[in-house]
Amino acid sequence: MRPLLLIVSIALACQTQNKEDRQKTSMDRAEPVQEKLFIELGGEEQYVEMTGSSSDLPVLLFLHGGPGWPQTPHLRYFNADLARDMIVVSWDQAGCGQSYLRNPNPEKLSTESLINDAHELTQYLKERFSTEKIFLLGFSYGSVIGLQLAEKYPGDYHAYIGVSQIINTQDNWDRSMQWIKEQAVSREDTAALRQIKRIEERDPSVCKTDQQCFMSKYELLVKYNGTIYKEEIANEIAKAESYYPDYKEYDWFEAYNYTSSRLGGKQFYTDLSSIQSLDIPVYFMAGRHDWNLPGSVAEAYLETLTAEEKAFIWFENSGHEPPEEEPEEFNRIISEIVKEKSS
Repeated sequence: MRPLLLIVSIALACQTQNKEDRQKTSMDRAEPVQEKLFIELGGEEQYVEMTGSSSDLPVLLFLHGGPGWPQTPHLRYFNADLARDMIVVSWDQAGCGQSYLRNPNPEKLSTESLINDAHELTQYLKERFSTEKIFLLGFSYGSVIGLQLAEKYPGDYHAYIGVSQIINTQDNWDRSMQWIKEQAVSREDTAALRQIKRIEERDPSVCKTDQQCFMSKYELLVKYNGTIYKEEIANEIAKAESYYPDYKEYDWFEAYNYTSSRLGGKQFYTDLSSIQSLDIPVYFMAGRHDWNLPGSVAEAYLETLTAEEKAFIWFENSGHEPPEEEPEEFNRIISEIVKEKSS
């Protein structure tokens, strides 16, 4: 029997070597990905940036927040290391970023159209990189798009990653306002307490519209470091937003206010708690010091969610923006998830 065993061993060794040779040949053919282009999504030309060290790597689609606050320059500045382990796809959604500069008045712009556009982009990426599934990451308002995509089209994704995940905006608002009150009382900040009272009473001077109410509260959050936890990081984020030539003259608030007005305030009345199960692994991430969208709301929701696998990850030195506030840790964790779930 020994000759037979020897033959089998040689055959297995040859199969292994052939597999390694095929993988090596594939890697030899693979080229770095560095593409900046406009793709038609939902009948609108929209900007997509794809970056990766090899075209054979897994694909991650990053859905930015706002709505109307593109993440492309931030990803370049803080998260470039991700491109070693995956193809990072940054998409400037309709109504913002390079898409807004190309077309400042898109025909379609709603949460529903953004979900449809993201689905269309997913199909493009699957075909472009010859893969059955990609990874999906939704950040802040992008998580509203992402969670609904993951529920509706689980077959398209290896996993869903929600960063500063929105579940119920009213719960977020209540916990955020309570924290602001506590800060104002402890600091004996009478001016802030007066503003809080006006917001609660929807005084037209600070709260004429839902958008104005949000911005009035946001001013107080910034005052108490309830959005970006450390001031030096907030300055670095501001630097990143004007660092690159193609965003240097971009008016961030003009586009943000435009997108917000087009959504008609619906973004302030989001409730995704009816999504009770997902058929793919789910990871939520939150900054421990985020009082814009307190992570406790998403954490409580995740405990009730039925999923193939789920985990909640806290970033202890972050506020609302872990990708920029703790980029090394964020990049490491994302790479670990992508490597594990794509193997």
